[in-house]
Amino acid sequence: MDWSQIFSPENGVLLPLWGILIKLFGAIVIGIIGFFLSKALGKAAKHIVQSLELRKQFKKAGIRFNPETMAENVLKYLGYLGTFIVALNYLGITPVILNIIFIGVIIIIILTLFLTLKDFVPNIIAGIHLIAINKLKKGDSIKVKDVSGKISEISLTETTLLSKSGNKIIIPNSTIMKEQITITPKGRK
Repeated sequence: MDWSQIFSPENGVLLPLWGILIKLFGAIVIGIIGFFLSKALGKAAKHIVQSLELRKQFKKAGIRFNPETMAENVLKYLGYLGTFIVALNYLGITPVILNIIFIGVIIIIILTLFLTLKDFVPNIIAGIHLIAINKLKKGDSIKVKDVSGKISEISLTETTLLSKSGNKIIIPNSTIMKEQITITPKGRK
């Protein structure tokens, strides 16, 4: 049998099927290359942010945040998304899938921001208020709900107490603002 007849446009389906397989293989190769490039880009971003020592700045401000991991993950996942879009474009199905992905990504970003900030923002606002009114000072003893201790630190998001047994107790600033507290100034018992 002559192979040129099998793969000819006049004699059947195998020629379009062969073209689809080649496109699919190309998309898979693009995906693999993009995957490894995205991981490398994420690692590079992590090292750049580490060299800027941003974590120390956040720690000084009293915020627990890991900018190295965030930079790595954001760039890595954006690279994955870009690779996926390029592979879909190579296959010729970008417009419909891209619209679905775009809407999905927007929904995920909105939900992530909402869930991330729902506790963080009230604590920051309460922390600013606590620091501004200056009613609580380091060394004061306070009782919030059924927890009591001596204030060892007041940051933007939380207040740290030391109990009489020496345990560290961390209370979100929004809890301090919402609850009735008893303050015993430093020096009084």
